Amino acid sequence: MHATGSFHTRENNFDFLRFFAAALVLFAHCYALVGRNGDEPLTVLTGYEKGGGIAVGIFFVISGYLITASYLNSRSRSSFLLKRALRIFPALLVAVMLTTFVLGPLVTSRALDSYLASPKTWDYLKNLMLLTQYELPGVFSHNVYPDVVNGSLWTLPLEVLMYMGVMALGLVGFLRRGLIFLPIAGLAVGHFWALDRFGIESFFIEHIFKLGLLYYSGAALYLYRDAIPWRGWIAALLFASLLMTFQTFVGSVLYCIALPYLVIYLAYAPLPWVSRFGKHGDFSYGLYIYAFPFQQLTMYLLGPDTGIATLALVSFVPTLILAVASWHLIEAPAMKLKRLFAAPAQPGRAAPSSEG
Repeated sequence: MHATGSFHTRENNFDFLRFFAAALVLFAHCYALVGRNGDEPLTVLTGYEKGGGIAVGIFFVISGYLITASYLNSRSRSSFLLKRALRIFPALLVAVMLTTFVLGPLVTSRALDSYLASPKTWDYLKNLMLLTQYELPGVFSHNVYPDVVNGSLWTLPLEVLMYMGVMALGLVGFLRRGLIFLPIAGLAVGHFWALDRFGIESFFIEHIFKLGLLYYSGAALYLYRDAIPWRGWIAALLFASLLMTFQTFVGSVLYCIALPYLVIYLAYAPLPWVSRFGKHGDFSYGLYIYAFPFQQLTMYLLGPDTGIATLALVSFVPTLILAVASWHLIEAPAMKLKRLFAAPAQPGRAAPSSEG
């Protein structure tokens, strides 16, 4: 029996943690969208990580843990890839099409024929191929945070890259105890030393190392889930150590160690009310991919003097409604197709309730 619950039960807190992370992204983005990026509380508190970055880190730890489980329990590599595609692309397709052909024409400063004729309109559809595009012609061009229609989509190419990494590690035999620490060590060296040493300033490359370190730490925790001591006092000690090392380089290193442990510890903590949080659906993905456009729309409608609390409250409700609709009409039907490609459950293996 796991000290915080059982790994061999489908009852866990992943749905709540993902929803919390998605809501934290929405809240953290409010500061940038009203022009107060430097005031974001977790940025000020930690000195090394934004609230949105912590939320994305939570997502990547969870995904690393659950996608490793998915790969090891898939019937084949093709079934693994198909399951991942069914989770990412159906909701993304609807989000991109609604943004391009409903939201864009309604708020663009251009005439409709000019909007539709612009190459930027059609370039925005490249988001469906995970080639991140932020702009639509004349859309939110006069907002406090101008031109960016959906600033959350940049993580999706990285998420899919991590899926490919899990499969690659599986193919070369590194997705196992002992060997999993080799890619983790490489990512740590890159993140904490090599990128700065060689003057690499690419946003994408920096986040491959940073988020990859969290992602594959999550994978390692899955592989060692029955060997790691999961104790409340360890979680409390790690959390207290984080608090004491804010604003330091040591804190940024400890963060990459502590966050994965804390996330998975909380995921299996015996909290009955929290474990039933997702009984009506997992709305985190929809909340994540729809929040930014709704926040920008709120700023567009209410004006540049809109406060953080107003922006958060006014944009959260319609975003959640759309996320609920997305789950029931798009994501859940796709999830049913996913189960056709899952391997039969094997005794003694972890059985998380969803794969993220």
